[in-house]
Amino acid sequence: MRQIESRREEIADKRVALTPSTWEALSNLKRPGKTLGDTVSDLIEEHQKRALEIDLDEIDTHGHFIPWSQAKKELGISD
Repeated sequence: MRQIESRREEIADKRVALTPSTWEALSNLKRPGKTLGDTVSDLIEEHQKRALEIDLDEIDTHGHFIPWSQAKKELGISD
């Protein structure tokens, strides 16, 4: 989240072309006191969190896990 906050402090100098319907949808998501750039940053952060959750669920469901003691032995890590 710190990375997003530091980006908000930057000067906005990029433009993004949006269709009228996308502009309206984005404007409807914007909270009072926030800029559209803040709203886009928030959406990116939410997307990244969701993607991480999906990845972790996938690993939990399909991952192959071994006990830590076995992993240390296989990696040659001593206590």
